[in-house]
Amino acid sequence: MAKTASLKIGSFTVQVTRKRIKNLYLRVLPQEGVCVNAPMRTTDAEISRFVLSRADWIALQQGKLMQIAPRGFEDGDAVPYFGKQLTLRLHDCTGRTRIALSGDVLELTIRQDTSVDARKRAVDNWYREALYEAAGAMLPAVERTVGKRAGELKVRDMKTRWGTCNIRTGLITLNLRLAERPVECLRYVLTHELCHLHEAGHGERFWKRMDVYYPDWKRVRKLLKQRI
Repeated sequence: MAKTASLKIGSFTVQVTRKRIKNLYLRVLPQEGVCVNAPMRTTDAEISRFVLSRADWIALQQGKLMQIAPRGFEDGDAVPYFGKQLTLRLHDCTGRTRIALSGDVLELTIRQDTSVDARKRAVDNWYREALYEAAGAMLPAVERTVGKRAGELKVRDMKTRWGTCNIRTGLITLNLRLAERPVECLRYVLTHELCHLHEAGHGERFWKRMDVYYPDWKRVRKLLKQRI
């Protein structure tokens, strides 16, 4: 039977699955992160050497996973929002920055001479509030389905993962970019992370639980891999 465990190797947290195979295999996945399949008797030291010898390739793959088409945050630009496309409208002001959703239009009131980075920060702050609200509303139903409760929710702009779960504290951290994806992706990630409170790794028992808690998870996971 396959056995899965997490292993800290350099700067990487690696999901190691030992099974009846002859060779080591390495993958970098959008949700699971760095994954190694290894023969049953492979030692942690052997796996560490294998991973570290491929550190540059891993970093390259991680960079590719979260690529998003660059945006200038100019007036009229499209802004993804839970699977929909909003139209960004800029309004000049001399006071504080304000942002509000009006139908399918995101109204950003900001000084005309602000940088692209400043406009991006304003939209990201709005994303963060929207994601906290959506996740908070969705979480109780997901907790009832999974039979576990989250300790706390946090939102971060992560580069290689859509979510993480601290199995000791129950802290679930969500990627800020989930606010750009269809809302069903948020449900998938919440279900996935809560499932880790039953099964720490990504072994067969973990995915069997996902089949029960969210039968459509394979289709939804593909949405997370699509470029927007």
